[in-house]
Formats: sequence, structure tokens, C-alpha cells
Amino acid sequence: MPHTCHPLRELIEDALQDFLPLSRLESAARLNDAIHYAVFPGGKRMRPLLTLLGARIAGVPLDDALPAACAVEFLHTSSLIFDDLPSMDDAALRRGSATLHLVFGEDIALLAALALLNQAYALFGSNTCLLAEAVACIGSNGMIGGQALDLAGKTAGPISFNSRNRKTSSLMRLTLVAGAMAAGASPAAVGALASVGEDFGEAYQVCDDLLDQLQDARHQRPSHAADFGPQACREHVSGLLGRARRTLQAQFGHTEEVAALLSNVDLIVSGFAPAGMVTACS
Repeated sequence: MPHTCHPLRELIEDALQDFLPLSRLESAARLNDAIHYAVFPGGKRMRPLLTLLGARIAGVPLDDALPAACAVEFLHTSSLIFDDLPSMDDAALRRGSATLHLVFGEDIALLAALALLNQAYALFGSNTCLLAEAVACIGSNGMIGGQALDLAGKTAGPISFNSRNRKTSSLMRLTLVAGAMAAGASPAAVGALASVGEDFGEAYQVCDDLLDQLQDARHQRPSHAADFGPQACREHVSGLLGRARRTLQAQFGHTEEVAALLSNVDLIVSGFAPAGMVTACS
């Protein structure tokens, strides 16, 4: 990440500690340990960082956006816990460490995920418009519906780029608008960030599918690469990132804040994209 984003990550880490939904009940130590294990595995804090950058682009105070940034990270963490369960992806590792259900058991993992999701709703709920946006992005036409499509696997058959990607694009949309909405940004600013979030999220997922296409084929998981082919995927990602760049610059201008967001997106996508992929700053 660019050096200028380091202070934001430090701000996020402190706030996550402050808002962590730890239980005050007796004998809840194992639940609290599981919540802490899930939220603090290290990492770049990509999503809350993008939430704060979105707020900064919209010209609203970062302090007003910080609770929403934490909510986004709690929501993301809860989704990872659910994804890793044996009934979902049955994953053994997450960020190089044993997944939560293997360390604490499926029962505590489920409760930890619910505690984090509940806290996310509590933090989103300080703004009724943001809460409604979060409900839509998380719900049956967003993350939850997207997970159902993933579970359907090959039985779903080839579908459009966008519908295959609801889980990732919905979360990225919420990620970019949450801070701006919480701090009272204009509808035009929120609309532009929502569009950009959808494009970034879809580009991220397509790149991830390109890297994982052999593993996805082995497990018969749905994949953009399998349905559309690598070349079509690369062209699609290039188009998405170019459109996102134009949307940002048309709404907010060629500002340092826009450049910072595009720079971070380049770093995110470049970690997944095959060589030669066009980036947001191209």
C-alpha cells in the first residue's frame, strides 16, 4: 500500500479494537477469543481503507466515516467465517492460519460470525439510509444470493458476468459508499461511488477466477474463466476498470484523493491479475 495510507490503517486498527463486539457475560471467554482471532489476523485492511478513501473523495470527515469502515470489516470477516465452514467452501486455511471453525469449533465459529454481523448492522444503523443500503447489499439479491449461486456450482450453467459476481460486487459497492453515506455525502457522490464499487468488485472477482481456474475446475465451482474464456475475462476487466476511472474523474475531478483510490485499486487487482492486465490507472 502507498505510504500515505499507513496512518489510515493505524486509525482503522485502533477503531476495530474499540468497536469489537466482545461479550461481558461470564464464561464467554472462548467466544471473545474467537472474535479476536477472526478480526486480527494481520492483513492490509483493504475494505475499511477503501471505505475511508471513498469518504475522503466525497469530501466528508473521516471521523464520521470510521464506524462505517469498521462495520464493513466486521461484515467482511463474518462472511469469511461463513464461507470457510464445511457446509460452504470447507477451507482449512485463511491468510495462512487455521480457519476459525478448526480452532474453536463450528458452534463458536457460527456465533462469532453472527456477533460480527450483528455489530455491523448496529454500526450501519446510525444512518437509516446506510442501513437500508447495507440490508440490500447483504441480502438475497446481494452477498447471500451470490453465495447461493456459488453453492449451485455447475448446475447453475453459464450466466452473465454480473449475476455470477453478486457476492463480491455487492460487498465492494457497500465498501465504497458506507463511509460517504454515514458522513452525509451528496446523493450524486454516493451514486458515483456505488457504480465504481460495483465495477471494482466485479473486476476483482474475475481476476481471482482467472488465477484459480484450475482449482475451480477441479472442484466444479462456477468460474468466469470457464464460462467466458481468459481473453474475454481480461477484456472485461479492462473495460470495468476504465469505466470506474472515468466515473470517478467525471464526478470528483483529477484530485489527489481520486488518484489515491485508483492507486490502491491497482495494487489490489495487480495481486490477482495475470501479467499484462490493464489497471485502473492505465
